[in-house]
Amino acid sequence: MPPTKTRDAVFLNGEPLGVLHFKKDKDALRQFGLLKSGQLTPAPSTLQSNFSHTYAKIDPTTIEYPQEWTKESIAFGVKQSPDTQQQFMVEQAAPILQKIKDRPTFLFTNPSDKTLGLIGMAVDNHKVETVSKWLTNHNVEFSQVPPEDVIRETKKGLAVFNLVTTSIPPKTWENMTKKFGVVIESASEYQQLVNSLAARPQFLKAPDQLALNPHRQSTQTTPQTTRQSTPKPTPPSLKTINSQVPTILPKEVKTEPDGVVNRTVIDDLRDWYAAADKLGKPSSYKKRIVEVAERFKSTQQLSSKALFAMNQDTEQYRILSRLTQIAGRISPILGESTSDGSFQVKGKIYDIFLNPERKDLIISQKNGDVVLSVQSGKVQTNKVSPDIIQTFEQANAKVDQLLSPVRSGGMEL
Repeated sequence: MPPTKTRDAVFLNGEPLGVLHFKKDKDALRQFGLLKSGQLTPAPSTLQSNFSHTYAKIDPTTIEYPQEWTKESIAFGVKQSPDTQQQFMVEQAAPILQKIKDRPTFLFTNPSDKTLGLIGMAVDNHKVETVSKWLTNHNVEFSQVPPEDVIRETKKGLAVFNLVTTSIPPKTWENMTKKFGVVIESASEYQQLVNSLAARPQFLKAPDQLALNPHRQSTQTTPQTTRQSTPKPTPPSLKTINSQVPTILPKEVKTEPDGVVNRTVIDDLRDWYAAADKLGKPSSYKKRIVEVAERFKSTQQLSSKALFAMNQDTEQYRILSRLTQIAGRISPILGESTSDGSFQVKGKIYDIFLNPERKDLIISQKNGDVVLSVQSGKVQTNKVSPDIIQTFEQANAKVDQLLSPVRSGGMEL
């Protein structure tokens, strides 16, 4: 320190303890009359310091334990009382500490995800279970991206979810954008936000990942490995895929020969294309499926996003196929036929119009709102919910009960 420079200092028992550097500290001391230029101002004070850590290697063979353990409080009659002042300070600091440690939530997307109908959501990886429950309670279809597939986000203490945009109710979406901000569509902006976060220390481990229900868990991990015996239509654009290319699937335990597993993936991709076509997906969406298939052909890998979208579409098509199957079965029994071969059913909750020859099906509510519209075998409107499926399954079961005496010969006709 130059001898000509004057510093404000703190003395303890006449010995210099330290120098005051920060203007904020000096101003606070001046307000209390404790800092006066050229004068020593005595004041009672409490000395505190940060915690320090010591790491020591101990030879376990040298450790000796007593035969009987006795608590110190019992042996010496010491009653440990909580430090109320320290507890008060911890409680007061808890909100700000929580904000400091919390990771923000981002909504983001890119052209590829938008084509597949997906949107990304990055959240604090300590909140995976809470977020999963919240999405489930709001009927949002989602899948968590494996942490090893998003290494950058994982290092920053983030977990990434893929959400199906069509499954997000409008009010829920409004609340999400209001709380988390608008969707980030710029990849560079999203990377900049993630990189601006401090890396989460390794010793702060996130809670165990939420075990999704069996269906969602299967859509997150591996493609389907069972095939139906009925042949599915094969899009011409996918016929050129070589089914003998060995496959490398994410986190899959291989139980079949390479060729069998690979043929399953190729078949899944073909089924995906066929399902997307039946669901009325736009041509840009189906073109994206072809690109995914071509990439699989060259890289022998299938991304988690593509796998999730594929399973989402095929499962949705399976549900709609089941619904149309039930409607086609109960309509001739419960409905009235018309001159063109159509059937009309007037139910308590839903009305059905079915023309088997034209492959037309309309399921609507009593107020006229169309729940499902299929024209020439292709979906035009789809607002099917689990409640609708359950209602039709119950109606199908009742029809079975009514027909059971006839089938067994127990009813006189």
